[in-house]
Amino acid sequence: MNKFVNVLVRMVRVLVRPLFPVKVYGEKNIENKKSLIVGNHLSGWDPIILTMWTKNVLSFVYKAEFRKIAFLRWVFDGLDCVPVRRGDADLTATKSILHLLKNDKAVFLFPEGTRNPNVDCLQTFHAGAALFALKTHAPIRPFYIWDKTKACKKNYILIGDEFTLDELYDKPINHETLAQATAIIKSKVDELRIRLNAYLAGKGIKRRKLTKKEMRKLEEYNKKQRTFVKQVAERHGATADQAEDGDGDK
Repeated sequence: MNKFVNVLVRMVRVLVRPLFPVKVYGEKNIENKKSLIVGNHLSGWDPIILTMWTKNVLSFVYKAEFRKIAFLRWVFDGLDCVPVRRGDADLTATKSILHLLKNDKAVFLFPEGTRNPNVDCLQTFHAGAALFALKTHAPIRPFYIWDKTKACKKNYILIGDEFTLDELYDKPINHETLAQATAIIKSKVDELRIRLNAYLAGKGIKRRKLTKKEMRKLEEYNKKQRTFVKQVAERHGATADQAEDGDGDK
């Protein structure tokens, strides 16, 4: 990690914090040691607010398209961040993440793989985080971001306790093991979602209203989800309602 970029980011985040007020519950002082920091993904600002509101500056995974911007490329390279090409198996990114972990570094990951327009639930988690954790025995720290980040709108983050997948270390790393590990990781993030939502609801805190653009994206997302449920139901000989309720044929 480039020391100059590290110092620059620490200085800039002091200036930027007032524009993005965030209340963090849980451990803010995340050590830069071998670990995976995983959670939901709502906005392109997610890595930024995590960097701004945790005490250490850590590496994170970001979409490769941002490398087209020279300044961002310089900053991200200086922070040992990992660009990922979405839509295909990016072996270079995989090797970079494994290299960071094996060199005792922490990495922020978003297992959903893309931004989720529905803030009330989690999307399917990809198996990458599980693979890295099983290969390196890295501990995992989950987090949950409550709402999509907007300037001057208060947001909330809950950072959970570290856990490991040690119960799976002796198993072969195959499709079944990765599915089990991914389910564990997702359940830990989902627990934080339930806890934070309940806590803020008890305080009478409500999310801001969606913009028209956000509403359109949410409607498109929900339509795709309904289509997917219908396709799954048809493959398994169940009705869509049964599939949604988990009552379809296995």
